[in-house]
Amino acid sequence: MPLIHILPADIDHSVSSGANLMEALRSAGIFLDAPCGGNGRCGKCIVTVNGVETLACQTTVEQDMQVRIPEGKDLHVMHEGIVTDMHMDPLCSGPLLAIDIGTTSVVCFLLDGNSGRELATASSLNPQTAFGADVISRIREALDGKLDQERDVIRMELTRQISDVCRAASVAPEDIGLVSVVGNPAMQQLFLGISPENLAGVPFDPVLTEASTIPCRDILPICRNALLLIVPDISGYVGADTMGCVLSTRLYDAEDLTLMVDIGTNGEMVLGNRDRMIACSTAAGPALEGANILFGMRGTDGAIDHVRVSDNGFRCSVIGGGKATGICGSGLIDAVAASLDAGLLNKRGRISTTEEIDGQRFIPLKDGVYLTQDDIRQVQLAKGAICAGVQLMAGQLGKQVQDIKRVLLAGAFGSFMDPDSACRIGLLPEELKGRITAVGNAAGSGAKLLACDKVEIQRTQELRSKIEFLELASLKEFSGTFARAMNFRES
Repeated sequence: MPLIHILPADIDHSVSSGANLMEALRSAGIFLDAPCGGNGRCGKCIVTVNGVETLACQTTVEQDMQVRIPEGKDLHVMHEGIVTDMHMDPLCSGPLLAIDIGTTSVVCFLLDGNSGRELATASSLNPQTAFGADVISRIREALDGKLDQERDVIRMELTRQISDVCRAASVAPEDIGLVSVVGNPAMQQLFLGISPENLAGVPFDPVLTEASTIPCRDILPICRNALLLIVPDISGYVGADTMGCVLSTRLYDAEDLTLMVDIGTNGEMVLGNRDRMIACSTAAGPALEGANILFGMRGTDGAIDHVRVSDNGFRCSVIGGGKATGICGSGLIDAVAASLDAGLLNKRGRISTTEEIDGQRFIPLKDGVYLTQDDIRQVQLAKGAICAGVQLMAGQLGKQVQDIKRVLLAGAFGSFMDPDSACRIGLLPEELKGRITAVGNAAGSGAKLLACDKVEIQRTQELRSKIEFLELASLKEFSGTFARAMNFRES
């Protein structure tokens, strides 16, 4: 059996001859970032084997080898959310945990059980990214026999985070009274070890339809005396994280027509007010998280996060202030908006320059980082899906887009994204410019509310009955609306 010596961890791990290197590393507890799910398309799982760079997913282990894993970079994760008055009436006594399992990142909040005050916070990249950047990839991997692996890696990561926040606040994990967890339906089911088969085909019915509690020791043994709160999903693709957003923004009590948008690998949206609410999920894809983009990356050091037009081309801001190594979602939206303003893109998204790299036209940004024609296409698909969703939801309520008085952008991407750039490229309809407010990690804030007040738990059942789910693809006007929304507005 070949022996893999893994650096810098200094681990020796034996595997069967002919094993795939990425799978071999997973069996050693090392999960590389693989937005494409290990199909060789994204080029992100680069490792150094015996001194030569290669893709782990495309490498076969035939003999002993030394494998060096690139040093990780800290992901800039959004902790802060909308500030909501907290009423304290928790289901259990003792310190409380609120957890937001996002497709890209995971955040854990430790709260004082008497005041709701935040005692400590931990966050990280969701280790399930090793199985794909988006929900569909992870569902596919789970159904192909990787369910236990996906379940175990997220539980291990949460156990590490819980240990960290408890240590930081001098709290014993066994004293935790309640653990509140929100996430989209796939993230919840993978965490609980429930097969996501229901999410792989029509009618995409949710499994978690009622608020309930189970002993936490069966899922997260570190909190052996706590209860784990199961938060109901709204539909098969609008989950407990969106429920948390609705709770923390108090959308259910709004007088004005309000749009809440949580843009990630999917775009979950709720439109309405106290009278009526409608929700949908758009297949925005992982481009806005940096996947499927040639130089795409997450919001870490080296990522271009903002772009502006200047007299000499583009002026780019880079996280960490050093050399640009890629571009994250907020920078991508700015770059496309700036390219439109500079006349480098036409209405249909075609790059107007004639220079090519590898047979593709491109738009240079900074330090060798550039956008390709394929990158522009990925942005068009993402922004078209979200913009079409907004228009169709408004139509279902008998309203026009201009009738929407407020837009609440939830999540890290929504907080770092320039709203004007989003409207310039048509990610959000132009009519909404000037009405947009970032509300941060609203899902995490909702998880906190649920941990602190059992009335909020009861409210989830009321909201689940009240919020109508709109299946966009079932509407006859969807394809036309989507196609038109992919176009850009020219200067």
